[in-house]
Amino acid sequence: MFILKRQDVEIMNVQHPQYQDQQIPILQYQGQTFRLLNVFGNNRDEALAMWRDLTDNKGKACVLLEEPQRFSVWGKVKIERTGIEATTSRGGPVGLVKGVILILQSVVAEVEDFLGARQSTLFRQDLHKLMQQARLVSSDPVSFQEVLQLDPVSSIQIPAWDEARMNFLLGELHGLATKYFRNTGFVETALEVLQDLEPQEQSEVLQWLRSIPKGKLWQ
Repeated sequence: MFILKRQDVEIMNVQHPQYQDQQIPILQYQGQTFRLLNVFGNNRDEALAMWRDLTDNKGKACVLLEEPQRFSVWGKVKIERTGIEATTSRGGPVGLVKGVILILQSVVAEVEDFLGARQSTLFRQDLHKLMQQARLVSSDPVSFQEVLQLDPVSSIQIPAWDEARMNFLLGELHGLATKYFRNTGFVETALEVLQDLEPQEQSEVLQWLRSIPKGKLWQ
């Protein structure tokens, strides 16, 4: 049906309507909703073969998504089947989640670059506790590391974080980083990384920061 590139679509993670511990990647394009069927890495031919089989032979409405070093196939679904209307209210807009993750990763990198390995380890431990408190990650260190290593700009697996918890995290992150650095110089660098987002998403994040209580700390 469609062969699209990442900038053509919006991708978000929503909670599974039946299993609360599972997330469903959802792609939206021109008012239509698609669910991830398979990821093929760099193998374009294999992805194209599956896409053609579904569209030409089985009459399915599908998207073949081209990303750098990755191809994926998505099948069209009805909104009520995905549970998206019931679950997106639990997570903020995907652009905001991307922005918060970029800010978080920037601060972690700044601590490591300027304060050294020992302080970086302590900072990460403190940050992990804060994110557990906000229920953004589990007690398992792996879930925390996944957030630090995630590429929020190109990934199709974006956490479904709600705005209240992200607001809490930004306030606590600012306080923690200020304690370690003894200044707020990290804020400017953290905001610069938002330039990695699409212009619309960057504008959305900056506007949101101006509108929330803890966001003012990052102005």
